[in-house]
Amino acid sequence: MTLERINASNLGGRPRPTERIIQFGEGNFLRAFMDWKIDRMNEEAGTDYGIVVVRPIDGGIPVSLNDSDGVYTVLSRGVGSDGAPVSDARAIAAVRREISAVQQWDEVLKLARNPDFVAVISNTTEAGISYDASCRPHDAPPASFPAKVTRMLMERYGACGGADAPGFHFLPCELIDKNGDTLEKYVYQHAAHWGLPEVFIAWLKAENAFYNTLVDRIVPGFPRDEVETLEAELGYHDPLMVTGELFHFLVIEKRDDQPELVLPMAEKDEGTIIVPDASGYKERKVAILNGAHTGLCPLALLSGTVSVKQAMDNPAANAFLKTMLEQEIMPHLSLPPEELKAFCDEVLRRFANPFILHRWYDISLNGLAKFHTRNLPRFKAHMAATGEPPRCMTLSLAAWLAFYTGAFKVHADLPPRDAEDVVARMAEIGALKSSDGVESMVRAFLADTTIWGESLASDGLVAATTEAYAFLTEEPFTLDRLSDY
Repeated sequence: MTLERINASNLGGRPRPTERIIQFGEGNFLRAFMDWKIDRMNEEAGTDYGIVVVRPIDGGIPVSLNDSDGVYTVLSRGVGSDGAPVSDARAIAAVRREISAVQQWDEVLKLARNPDFVAVISNTTEAGISYDASCRPHDAPPASFPAKVTRMLMERYGACGGADAPGFHFLPCELIDKNGDTLEKYVYQHAAHWGLPEVFIAWLKAENAFYNTLVDRIVPGFPRDEVETLEAELGYHDPLMVTGELFHFLVIEKRDDQPELVLPMAEKDEGTIIVPDASGYKERKVAILNGAHTGLCPLALLSGTVSVKQAMDNPAANAFLKTMLEQEIMPHLSLPPEELKAFCDEVLRRFANPFILHRWYDISLNGLAKFHTRNLPRFKAHMAATGEPPRCMTLSLAAWLAFYTGAFKVHADLPPRDAEDVVARMAEIGALKSSDGVESMVRAFLADTTIWGESLASDGLVAATTEAYAFLTEEPFTLDRLSDY
């Protein structure tokens, strides 16, 4: 039996909201987190916020939301507080359509000219909020996300009344520190570089708000191994179905000098809080949850382990992860130790969720940038405090080197997932192994300022990473071997 694709008829008569939010990014996380939260907000708080998804670059998910009226399924699964399994399928009504920034830039600018739109959401990955001085306002579109935003704000200002034009509230969800402040900084930088008038700068400051956020939900994505069974239960075909854990946590930082949020995200949602300073929550989540993922990911890939749950079922990997968290990460965080321990225990339970197939290869996307953001701050803090490289994270660092340079058995099936220039540079570094030896390759890797923003190639860290690399590559690596490290 051929199932029809999910569409608006599967919403059970639920209303479709008015288009009022612009979203840069069509990926699994935004659809299973922010779009899911906004959809629930509309239903539970009686609000009317529809989303237009903008694909910021070519590529990405090869299926269009437009072919299903913007409707898709979020499947939330886990174990409830009573220990019983919970599985909740929700068809999302809030997303109305998608457009391409590359192919339909005029349509994006048309959104900016429409005063119905009040908020901008984004998740363009950690590398997305960056400054590119080559971007110009006449580019169609400008290459970087901050430049796109600046051009969109110019359009808004010019079409909606200049100084009287309504601004936007920006809620970036990229996993970088102070994501809202960083986006705002680059927008102002583009405005200065492009010579935009002072009256525009004044409007930008007075009528627009950039909020820092912290987002937390494990989203494995499309349930490819279960999709036939799930679609038979649901009664429709959904190539954009996305799975997520039950846990969800959004922190929005609203400082005293910022307006009340136009989106009442926290009104009916215990998983959303608004605070004047999100730094402690941010540090805890990025270091423990994301840092644990990024720390164990390359070791799992080298061993041929497919999912996070599989790794957590391995006693050696479980013990390694606990050691890394408790000895190398948690001592260098600012929140009280008892809060950190409770969150750490919760994270380990979430990793072991039997309903979530979270693939390490999916987690590996932009792995070096993630290590830089998530692990390196604690790595350096540990070295400063002890004078020695953190043993577990050094093994992880060496494993990322082995992964990116293909020094493991199934490398042909698991090529690195990263920007072309990063992959090319790592290939150059990997070639040094045969010409100059392992230590020279390790030193070049640690010294590369384009990867790390600085040189990490102290003699002590080079020696420790070289030793760790040898441990990983001298014989086929398995997770069981972590007990010998």
